[in-house]
Amino acid sequence: MNHRFPIHGAAGVVIIAGAEILLFRGNSFAGMYFTPLVWTGYILLIDAVIAFIKGESPLTTRRKEFFISLPLSIICWYIFEGVNLLLGNWEYINLPGSTPARWIGYAWSYATIFPVIFVTAELIEALTGGRFANRKPVDFGRTAERTFFVTGFLLFIVMLVLPSWYLCPLPWISILLWFEGMNDRLRIGSFGEMFRAGDYGLFVSLLVSGLICGLLWEFWNFWAVTKWVYHVPYLPNVKLFEMPVLGFLGFIPFAVECYLMYRFTRFCAPFDRTVDVLGRNWNTATPGGTH
Repeated sequence: MNHRFPIHGAAGVVIIAGAEILLFRGNSFAGMYFTPLVWTGYILLIDAVIAFIKGESPLTTRRKEFFISLPLSIICWYIFEGVNLLLGNWEYINLPGSTPARWIGYAWSYATIFPVIFVTAELIEALTGGRFANRKPVDFGRTAERTFFVTGFLLFIVMLVLPSWYLCPLPWISILLWFEGMNDRLRIGSFGEMFRAGDYGLFVSLLVSGLICGLLWEFWNFWAVTKWVYHVPYLPNVKLFEMPVLGFLGFIPFAVECYLMYRFTRFCAPFDRTVDVLGRNWNTATPGGTH
């Protein structure tokens, strides 16, 4: 392995360490923007590790796709924020008093969601060395595609028509099924398509990425001044950090649906496509080349 470790990886370490030090020294800026600060550092660090291992990464060879993913991350997360207005499963506390400062925090935080999941998944896939690729293909058939789409869409409508905090698992289930069926139908990047090619690597990596990122989200959120807190009905007092323990199960499908939502919104975006932010070929949803 002769790949260089990019300088932005060192910058990531400095940002994370600096944010931690400033937070515990009572710095108001670090307390207010701690979550997006540490995640910005994390993205830079993990991307550099990927580049060191593979010789390519989102920030070194797929920079256009990386930066396109930032506004798409914000747009897609607002779907969940909209649902939460009805279900009331989380709220933000200690927000900045200034409206511009508050919206900067929202945009910055939401823009990091897709990147942190994707770079973590790519690192996991790199470390597993293609262990889950070139396996026996599995085809669930066209019935599964339609079933996923209809079931996901109907569950999403149920949330909107009959909102209840007891339906807190539905956002993570309905959108996953809905977009999987829709993407598969449109042939724009679905896991069914990957399974038919015998490629399970990204799916497995995203599942693990969701759990890792979920733990880090909640760990860093616990120490932040501006943070989110949860209101859920299932074992609400059995917590790890701020999150009721059962809630960590939601991070696993969330990572998968983030990729599906990214692929759909990227398909709709008015930019040329070759490979996506994770290096998957747009025509086949399997590993492709770099820009």
